[in-house]
Amino acid sequence: MALRREFPSRGKAVFIVTTVTFILATIFVASRLISRFFILRHKTGDDWLMIVAWVIAFGLSFAIDYGAFRGLGRHDADIPQEWLPALRQSEYAFTILYNPALMATKTSILVFYLRMSKNTQKFLRRASYATLALVNVEGVVLTFINAFQCNPVAAAYTPSIPGKCMSIVTIYLCSAPVNLVANLAILVLPIPLLTGMRLPQRQKTVLVFTFSLGIFVTIVDVVRIYYLQKAADTQAADAKAKIQASVRLGTGLDFAWNASISLMWSAVEVNVGIICACIPTLKPLIRRILPSMITDITHSRSDKSASTEARIRTNLSQQDSSHSAMMPAQPSAAQVQRDQDQQIDMLDFLTTPETNAATLEERMARSAAVNGRRNINRTGNLRASGTQTTESTSNTIYFGLIEMKRPKSMLKIRGMESFKYCTAVTILFFLWGFSYGLLNTLNGQISKVAMETPTQRLGLSSAYFTGYLIGPLTVGQWVLRHYGFKATFIYGLCIYGIGTLMFWPSAVQKSWPGFLLCQFVVGYGLSILETAANPFIALCGPAQYAEYRLLLSQGVQATASVLSQLLAQKVLFDNLSQDVLLDVQWTYLAVALVCVILALFFYYMPLPEATDTDLQKLAENLSIYPSQTIFSDKLPLIYTTAFLAIFCQFLYVAAQESNAVWFEPLFETLSPISSFTISLQNYTLVAQTLFAASRFIFAALCLVIRPRILLLTAFLLGILFLILAHTLDLSANGMAGPILMWYFFEGPIFPLVFAIGIRGMGRWTKWTAAILIASVSGGAVFPFVVWAVTNSHSVQYSYCVIIAIMAFGTLFPIYLNAVPAARHQVDPAIASSLGNRPIEEDLEATGGKVRRMSKRFVSIFGSRRASSVSAGSESPQFEHREDDSELEREVK
Repeated sequence: MALRREFPSRGKAVFIVTTVTFILATIFVASRLISRFFILRHKTGDDWLMIVAWVIAFGLSFAIDYGAFRGLGRHDADIPQEWLPALRQSEYAFTILYNPALMATKTSILVFYLRMSKNTQKFLRRASYATLALVNVEGVVLTFINAFQCNPVAAAYTPSIPGKCMSIVTIYLCSAPVNLVANLAILVLPIPLLTGMRLPQRQKTVLVFTFSLGIFVTIVDVVRIYYLQKAADTQAADAKAKIQASVRLGTGLDFAWNASISLMWSAVEVNVGIICACIPTLKPLIRRILPSMITDITHSRSDKSASTEARIRTNLSQQDSSHSAMMPAQPSAAQVQRDQDQQIDMLDFLTTPETNAATLEERMARSAAVNGRRNINRTGNLRASGTQTTESTSNTIYFGLIEMKRPKSMLKIRGMESFKYCTAVTILFFLWGFSYGLLNTLNGQISKVAMETPTQRLGLSSAYFTGYLIGPLTVGQWVLRHYGFKATFIYGLCIYGIGTLMFWPSAVQKSWPGFLLCQFVVGYGLSILETAANPFIALCGPAQYAEYRLLLSQGVQATASVLSQLLAQKVLFDNLSQDVLLDVQWTYLAVALVCVILALFFYYMPLPEATDTDLQKLAENLSIYPSQTIFSDKLPLIYTTAFLAIFCQFLYVAAQESNAVWFEPLFETLSPISSFTISLQNYTLVAQTLFAASRFIFAALCLVIRPRILLLTAFLLGILFLILAHTLDLSANGMAGPILMWYFFEGPIFPLVFAIGIRGMGRWTKWTAAILIASVSGGAVFPFVVWAVTNSHSVQYSYCVIIAIMAFGTLFPIYLNAVPAARHQVDPAIASSLGNRPIEEDLEATGGKVRRMSKRFVSIFGSRRASSVSAGSESPQFEHREDDSELEREVK
């Protein structure tokens, strides 16, 4: 039956696109079967799973095509009544088949990954198993939910039967994050493995490009979600119009018209996924048809080149035999076998009958010969010459397509090298600053939309900081101590990305528990990032500038927070309502994709590391030992300093968050909003801007004033302005003065406490860093205390709680400035190249503060020579500003 053209209809476009993509998928599946079953004569589980996926895709595509001939894509008024049963049945068949089709396709790909990494890549295998479990659990659960979406079941596809049904569009939107996570995992997992394979350049490029085609599936999935969201918006309009039947499949207002495009893109997603899954297996067939696409010229085509290669292999084998007698040590047989297994297993899907086991054995022989020559070269007995292979050396890291110098130990990094690495990690500071500002604004908007109680509003903030309590003490510290900074960055980014995607179903359902869980996971992921990022900045470079570097990076974080709040208030959440809350999800999707990109970036970037042994040597160079005590041998020095730093950080963040939560209510209770000089939102932006600016200003001050003095100054002046805000009887415009100044002086406290708190901790540095980040959880507790005081008195009176918190926090800077042993611990001075005097004395001798500033900038960003130690020394030598006689009275 031909489609009638006198009615507006999307049915023709739906039919053509669905049919064409399925035909293309059929061609690729047939090519895969020819390549695997007939050319290679090798059948594996992933091939059979792909056949199952194709059969299900056929049923899914047929259901959509049949529906297009029964009114799918038309307005309700244009669909004949007798077509409705067939239309509902085709829509129901689609909902049943969609998830099994995706599940079979992704399972085939993941089984293929498991075969590709057999006996070699443990991480890829474990990650593939985890993703496989996720895909299949999701597929089975959603299939059953779709099958039993109505009670009774027949009500889903029979319009005349009454029943209670779930919204199928809502189900698809809520499951979208899980689908996206699986797609991104399948896309990213093999890339590190593929880039590390030693193949000819052309073949490697084709291989990586082939696997990267999976990005199209993710793009199609995003487009599909866009059209699903439009259908959801229509459902929301139906709900406003009190159309109760809108939740049943196909019975919403103009459902066949609105949902047709999303159904079409769902079919495209399945068919494109099948195509991308088949492409990596087509090399044997392509080699028969277009061999020049994947064959290097150096390994080509003529018998002459083949005989030349055979002679080379013979010579290399003879050299290998002679070299074996000269080499002092050979790789173990198990290691050689593992290397060969790795190459054979990963290249199994690329082989053809002509390049089967014999060719692979020859390739292994050539690799072994090259490795033999390289090992002899390292021993100085023989120098290899004239090789065209690309091998990694002791000072390089080889990723196949990328080769970079291996960095030094973090504690030896100086000058522009330190600046380069710190700049890269500062990207993470920008990311979580942007996220915090966005989430902070979002919490207030969600509260307005969902009509939440004050307890629920505080609960969202509390969930975020509870994640900060658990993340560093579990995954953060364990990964940092066992695998280093880079691995911790990648773990944190992945968890943070998952948390941002969890916002999606929460926005669809407008669920407070969903937002609560989203906040917790986001805080959990960001806390893991901070567990590594803060100590990385503090340790990567000259020790005496740790506070300077961390203040700059944290200043970037605060700047990102201001920018995100400006974006949220002026663009994203302008005139926010229930109907458009879903629009915010695209921002979160963008953040999740940025997390994936950054995770890959940090995987390939060779960041410097610092072991516990290195950190202990650094502390000993500072003459700081765990055995040192203060106050008559009763308290260990470094543990006392660490405990007070953690206590101070806990209280400071509690004060910061309490003020942030009650900042706007304070202004609203003092004066009518109409009397404000600027809007309340603009007051918030000004406060956050001062907060960010103070970190940059105090960073500059660290170059001329000792950080412990700046920390004490910030605490005392911050408390002073809090007291003014608590006691003065002012209007909202007048209250802006002391409150804004409090924002300014609270800004530098966190980075100063952190950098000072981990100095001299030796092998406990990473544990101390993790606990300092966990102490941020103070923000989860004290806003409730302020709320309780507010209920019994007033918002302005409740600021006495914040004053008390800051007063107790002042114990740490007082301790640092009053106890000589503590000053000795936190005031290192790198030895001058001019002699044994501290660098400050040399600077005073050469003249003035201007030269001091110049000298310090050269030391931070100049050449390595400007910040190096005396000749012949590998690590910096440190002296201290305290007089030895004074220290002997306090330190044993």
